[in-house]
Amino acid sequence: MQISQRIIWIFSNSYILRNNSFLNRKTRLLFISPFIFMFGFMRIIQYFLLQKSTIDTPPNHIVVRTAAPHMHNNYFRLFNQSAKKDMFIYIDCFDKNQFTKIKRLKFWDIFSEFYLTLLEGIPIISKLSKDEGRFQIACQAMRLMPVFSYFTCLLKNLKNKNSNIKIFSGGADLISASAIVSNVETYWLAHGLIDPANLVGSRNIKPDPSKYFIAYPDFDYVYLYSQDEAEYLKDHGVSSELRLYPYKKLDNLNKKIIIFLNDEDRNMNFRDLEELVKFFKKHGFEIIMKLHPSYKGTLRHKFLNDQMIRIIKDSSPSASELMTGERPRFVSGWLSTTLCEAYRLGIIPICLAKPEDSIYSPYKFNTKSIYWGEEKKIIKDFISNKNNFF
Repeated sequence: MQISQRIIWIFSNSYILRNNSFLNRKTRLLFISPFIFMFGFMRIIQYFLLQKSTIDTPPNHIVVRTAAPHMHNNYFRLFNQSAKKDMFIYIDCFDKNQFTKIKRLKFWDIFSEFYLTLLEGIPIISKLSKDEGRFQIACQAMRLMPVFSYFTCLLKNLKNKNSNIKIFSGGADLISASAIVSNVETYWLAHGLIDPANLVGSRNIKPDPSKYFIAYPDFDYVYLYSQDEAEYLKDHGVSSELRLYPYKKLDNLNKKIIIFLNDEDRNMNFRDLEELVKFFKKHGFEIIMKLHPSYKGTLRHKFLNDQMIRIIKDSSPSASELMTGERPRFVSGWLSTTLCEAYRLGIIPICLAKPEDSIYSPYKFNTKSIYWGEEKKIIKDFISNKNNFF
């Protein structure tokens, strides 16, 4: 039994049994149903009262913005390199004061979408057991069903005004599912390596793909960083057209290393980082340290006064732009997309995480990067061979 696009966002990125899943159970009474209805009804009244029309005919492209400002940047990399403003409009999917100011919608149209979503969602949620997170998922649905309903109504309205519209997001599953229900061409532009899926009610498992599929909206196109991810999604029943971001291998690499910091200090091991920096200093490498776009930690302060380290604090250039401009021999980081990008550019990636940390990752770090803690001898041997640098 498959999940309707109208409610698939509730279970997005979850492993679902292909046979004998919770979807095949009998529908039960869900005591929270009246609260879901009342909350949703009040919320769509709020959206209706906030409305204001600011556009007449929408442009061809709709770009979804989320909490992280860098998550939609691949749209400009692939589809609008000159950032022409007449080609697109933004939808801030977490800002009701923005998305209600695009088109004025009829109340009963919004309510109709909400009612249809409620009719499909409540029976499915009721089939979950307590251990599978029935209450938590019901609360999530209560909060987000009116949002989904508003987006569906909005996108249908925009589609009627411009039949050529397409929607681009960094993986905003709820609004993407709304677009699919509205028959709008939908692009998922992954902003980084995709996360492994979770089993409903559980985490950190790697089930047999012949027994499980992964719940995702039926995007028309999915852009990914690696073939590993494409195979992972295909094996788990994703039928979207899977494409890889284009990369061209670099030549004439320089005696440099770029170290990409994670978004939080707790996700980095300072001892390994310090050891790595000392090693490459000893061998005369130029060391560049790039902060994550969302980084707010203090680890960088330990290197600020080091004249042999160049720290890049700005969110631009992007990782791939920086690597292409600097052409380093090595790139280092933790379980980061930058290691995948380095590999595809022909730069040697050094992983500062532990091998066991990547066991559930769809991307095969263990075969496409060198682990600093366990395999640094490979790097030492490589550097000791001077022919590698000429």
